[in-house]
Amino acid sequence: MNENGRAATDLLDLAYPYAMDAVAELERRTIEHRLRAADEATADAFAAIVSGVRETLAALTVLDATAPPPDLETTLLRALDTATGAPGKSHKRFERLRWLAAAVVVVVAIGAGVGVLVHRSTDPGPPGLTAQMVLEQPDVLVKSVPVAGGGTLTIRTSVRIAAATVSFESVSAPPADRSYQVWLIPLGGTPRSARVLTELPATGPAMVTRFDAIDTLAVTVEPATGSPAPTTKPIASVNLT
Repeated sequence: MNENGRAATDLLDLAYPYAMDAVAELERRTIEHRLRAADEATADAFAAIVSGVRETLAALTVLDATAPPPDLETTLLRALDTATGAPGKSHKRFERLRWLAAAVVVVVAIGAGVGVLVHRSTDPGPPGLTAQMVLEQPDVLVKSVPVAGGGTLTIRTSVRIAAATVSFESVSAPPADRSYQVWLIPLGGTPRSARVLTELPATGPAMVTRFDAIDTLAVTVEPATGSPAPTTKPIASVNLT
């Protein structure tokens, strides 16, 4: 494999921890810098991985969850320790494999029915977060803003559990080859994808998400598979606190 091929493979390996918000801010910026310089095929593949992981995780907010075997991650990492213990295996490659193992743990957890949320908060709140939990909080606050092109974006937030529901009222569905991508944007920070929506529910919230106290929620129109970073001007945005 030539140098360009190895660089592309390295970048795609990093898509998994990036999608799970499991990288430090400096590393996130480095990844995004590399992504902007990558060829179109690599960038598209990266976006597809990120979108797939985040959309799957965001959809899984179940109440009756069965946890995967408690020693699953330990077993996978021990196997990787053995596989990478031979001379010539670089530490960098080993770390990438550990992230891939973590991704495997997530996938197995999904298969076992574990409820997982895309956006992490310093206060994880109750497990199996649902829209109803947010609506039942005593501090729930409702904010509505117009959506460019028609309709209203309505956010119901609870600072108490650091969670919000997102509803699209009288908003047209995105075109067949496009999606609405929901972003959480910290003050002065990098937007983090919370959900890629290729269709909108007829009634009720489209999604529920965690948030931090300084987050702004914004919606952009993106390719159907989503984007690693916003590529269009937001059609709606609202401060969550």
